[in-house]
Amino acid sequence: MKICFLGCGNIAQAIIDGLLKSDISSSDIACIERNEHRVALLRAQGLQIIELEDLASIDFDLIVLAVKPKDALSAEQSITKMAPKAAILSVVAGIELRRYSQPYSIIRAMPNTACAFCKGVTALYAEDRNSTAFNTANNIFTKVGHVLVLQSEEEMHRFTSVIGSGQAFLFQVLNIYLKELEKIASTNHVAAKSMFKDFISSLSDSFSQEQNFESLINKIKSPGGTTQAGLESLEKNDLYRILQDAFQAAEDRSIEISNEK
Repeated sequence: MKICFLGCGNIAQAIIDGLLKSDISSSDIACIERNEHRVALLRAQGLQIIELEDLASIDFDLIVLAVKPKDALSAEQSITKMAPKAAILSVVAGIELRRYSQPYSIIRAMPNTACAFCKGVTALYAEDRNSTAFNTANNIFTKVGHVLVLQSEEEMHRFTSVIGSGQAFLFQVLNIYLKELEKIASTNHVAAKSMFKDFISSLSDSFSQEQNFESLINKIKSPGGTTQAGLESLEKNDLYRILQDAFQAAEDRSIEISNEK
């Protein structure tokens, strides 16, 4: 399986990192990238750096379009000019298939950065979900995590918000927790970060056992206790609404991007 990435920002790099942890060889991945710092990092991973013009002479099973939204349409046209029969997969947020010159033949994906650890969650959509290219895309993202095949492209906006952007919302909450932990261990930030890593790991272990957050919360809180007081404060300040507003804002922005000229 030979894959080419056009643009190698954070999402593309996460996918690449995950693929290299699977059974994909670095010799099977090529990148088209202008940023010299990124090029150096990609070469250090053993990846081939090519030019756009090389697409006319090299056959790839899939070309991953991973540029910024403002560059997506022109980049797609450049690919189809160099390789008219190329199978293209877009990981560009917000750009709907109808905006591209060949919407029926393009696959749309929305992965998250956990792909780097082969624990990603990726939404896939295409007009033709029975094509060889779609199966190839599904296979690629299965190697780096979980895949959800969407039945409607409209679902992609909410998925982008919850799975794509949602990671950052949780990181923001955890960053606040880390800062509080560092205040307690103010003389030893290294120890604080070590404790924090174990804390994050314990969250995963706890959920693996219970798979129910309400049950986990009930094991920690007691009537009239300190945890109960803190939880009541979160409820009073409507943490649920704050997070729902964040998800909605991200979804609204995804819709806005899809309508931008």
